[in-house]
Amino acid sequence: MIDVIPALVPPPAPLQQLISDPIDPVVLLPDRGGSVVYGLAVVADGGRIADKNVAAALGWGSGTRVDLSAAEHGALFALPDPQGAITVNPKGYLRIPYRLRRRVNLFLGDAVLLAAYPDCERLAVYPPGALHTLLEPSRTKLLGGVRR
Repeated sequence: MIDVIPALVPPPAPLQQLISDPIDPVVLLPDRGGSVVYGLAVVADGGRIADKNVAAALGWGSGTRVDLSAAEHGALFALPDPQGAITVNPKGYLRIPYRLRRRVNLFLGDAVLLAAYPDCERLAVYPPGALHTLLEPSRTKLLGGVRR
């Protein structure tokens, strides 16, 4: 009697797996809302920050007076205020005072995330420490609980 050798079928190629395998469920992120503009800035000499897209969205021109305050989680919040101590300069820079920078551990050369909310004329400035706090759950998951 003759033995039959079973056919050798190669494993599916990566492309075939992408086409035929079930799709992993995707976590849907909440809508960020239509009225937020993000930007990045580096703290320059004297605490100056600026981003053209953010400035354009807020419409804060030269001479706009702004009230700037620190939030408990390390961010800075700015809103237009006729009695504000900070003035937008002719080049569109906003100057963060030294004492306020120290309060949120913000140093010259640090990158900050800017979030502008044009509908209510508000600006949030997130220094590295505030971003670390906000991103800690994601970082912990990414590193599998390893603290560095």
